[in-house]
Amino acid sequence: MSATLLKADVLIKGDTIVEVAPDLTVPQGNCEIVDCTGKWVTPGQIDTHRHVWMSIMRGQQADWLLTEYLVKLTATQSPHVTASEASIGTLAGCLEAIHHGVTCVVDHAHCINTPDHAPAMIAATIKSGIRSKFCYGHAAPIPAGFQFTPEHAEKYRLWQVKQITELAEQGVQSGLGAGRLSDRVDLGLAYDALQADQTNLSEHQETIGLARKHGLSPITTHYVGGPVTKYSHNVKMWADAGLLDKDVLFSHANGLTHKDAVEEEWDLLLKTGASIGSTPEDELGMAHGNPVAYEAIKRGVRVGLGCDCVSIQSADLFTQMRVALQWQRGHDHAILSGTSGTAPLYHKYSSASAFRLATLGGAEALHLEHKLGTIEPGKLADIVVISVDDSINLAGTVDPFQGYVFWAKGEDVMDVMINGEWVKRGGALTKVKWADVVGDLRKAMKGVEERRASPAEQNMVYEATCKQMGCAVQ
Repeated sequence: MSATLLKADVLIKGDTIVEVAPDLTVPQGNCEIVDCTGKWVTPGQIDTHRHVWMSIMRGQQADWLLTEYLVKLTATQSPHVTASEASIGTLAGCLEAIHHGVTCVVDHAHCINTPDHAPAMIAATIKSGIRSKFCYGHAAPIPAGFQFTPEHAEKYRLWQVKQITELAEQGVQSGLGAGRLSDRVDLGLAYDALQADQTNLSEHQETIGLARKHGLSPITTHYVGGPVTKYSHNVKMWADAGLLDKDVLFSHANGLTHKDAVEEEWDLLLKTGASIGSTPEDELGMAHGNPVAYEAIKRGVRVGLGCDCVSIQSADLFTQMRVALQWQRGHDHAILSGTSGTAPLYHKYSSASAFRLATLGGAEALHLEHKLGTIEPGKLADIVVISVDDSINLAGTVDPFQGYVFWAKGEDVMDVMINGEWVKRGGALTKVKWADVVGDLRKAMKGVEERRASPAEQNMVYEATCKQMGCAVQ
């Protein structure tokens, strides 16, 4: 879990890092020289699980449990979000990620309500300049009153499968390659249908097979294991269905440390190379279960960090690094105290380990460590420049890894380069100005909020649903 500090120059040509070494000779010809004295030059952060469009949903959600979120938003608000609202939410969400130093995001896009939604959200993603795995949310929106019918599900399944195929083939037609939507946006698949219904196995195999035929990656799916949800062994479920492979990314994976967990699931992850996107802040707050990032590290399983619902949790990986590391430290201390009654002599995990989770760990979770996650020759130029000497947060720091993990914030991210292009410079976004977005964002947020039931009505529906499901209502 070590990370390396190096005082060096970085030479970039086009979209690629060419050389990293002290005192490089400036190339002849047209060359931009960036003086980073008093700054940290770091790899871009990689968010392995984020619902990007949800930047328009910041209403009354920060105190919700997962069950409240599923009833009050997924079931009753999300199905009414329009394509234009989802588009501006995606654009704002991508810009917000860039602002905080995230250069690559796995976008679990679970708001594809009509055939107009995905193209609008993809266009917004490309416009922002971020590197994205746009994981198409293949699922029917929850119908009014939870009145599920086979006809409802089949209606959405047919046009979504058709659209996924068309989007995948666009890359071939444009010369980018199957599943490539631009030079930095790739098509993936967000697929929770297997957990919801295991009776239509052939249908699941057909859809996942289609995704793999067109090179869609990752195939991301939720796996929680907290006190407020029905628990199942999702990794084993995918394996038993013949669908588990290295392209499957399990968001959260808290079920791996559930009281009914089985060791076989860890073995399956290690054997296949399937990975985990851990989102510690919302997992703790929404009762998903306890974070598993460091347990995955101990077992050699690929794992990165993510923010999840940006309408409920922080939208930066600085927070996720701190929460992941400090929760694990507290957990380890409690075990030590409970088993031996002794105090720890040193911390088991360092700040550098959390830095790695947010950078190279994310690249490994996506099987892209050969392209992303570190500043090395041959890798793509996704780079973040952190202000240090001029920062109120960082001016007094001695150890850069400690400073980065414990004190840095989005305001300290001065410059962001993605694919060799500056997308934030001098503290300001360059591809799209925030001033040109915020008005439309607020308008969309207002529209969504006006369609929301009152808190009293939401609570009434939520409590009735919980009672019907056998959940305890405090």
